[in-house]
Amino acid sequence: MSDLFTNAVEFLSKGGIVMLFIFLCSIAAIVLVIERMLALHADKKQTRLLTSPLIDALQNAHFERAFSLIDSHPCALAAIASTALKHRGHSRESIQEAMMDEARQQDARLNRFIPLIGSISTISPLLGLLGTVTGMIQVFSRLADEYDAGAMANPGMLAGGIWEALLTTAAGLCVAIPVFLFHRLLTSKLDDLMLQLEATSSQILDILAPAPKSDPSTPAENTSLSA
Repeated sequence: MSDLFTNAVEFLSKGGIVMLFIFLCSIAAIVLVIERMLALHADKKQTRLLTSPLIDALQNAHFERAFSLIDSHPCALAAIASTALKHRGHSRESIQEAMMDEARQQDARLNRFIPLIGSISTISPLLGLLGTVTGMIQVFSRLADEYDAGAMANPGMLAGGIWEALLTTAAGLCVAIPVFLFHRLLTSKLDDLMLQLEATSSQILDILAPAPKSDPSTPAENTSLSA
């Protein structure tokens, strides 16, 4: 274990200060990805458990049971349904607007940290490239100093310096690639959840404030909650 720690410290030290920032990016990405995966999984699970009994309670006008279900299943759907129930008796347009406002807030809550994860996947290879460029500058600066002092160029030192400089690029890519994949996975999970919320919210709206029957020749009313 001590040898592994020593090798890790030596690897980080060869990359310089830029390697430290890449390492911090990797730690931040791991923490944020785990937090968002757990949060989205929990919200999706509560949504699945809530949807069917909530729709059944609303269809039978059991509003007290609906509020009880909402309180026992904290999730984005519960917040949207609670808003809809609190506005029942108002016009359909008023309920829909209130639900849309709440849906936007829930989308922002569920999307928290996901843009930051995407930023980490973008900045990590750039940090790696920066480390490589600064490392190469140092290598050629040392070669120039030795040449000015009358010493012969040392190919071994040149190769070793380039090898160490390229470590930061490799480290940046090793962080960026998996973080990018997890970012896409989280984005996909969020999109699926929001589509499910939109479909269920439309059902709730139709139950609480049925759309008026219109002439077949007139365009159908848009019941989507998406902005």
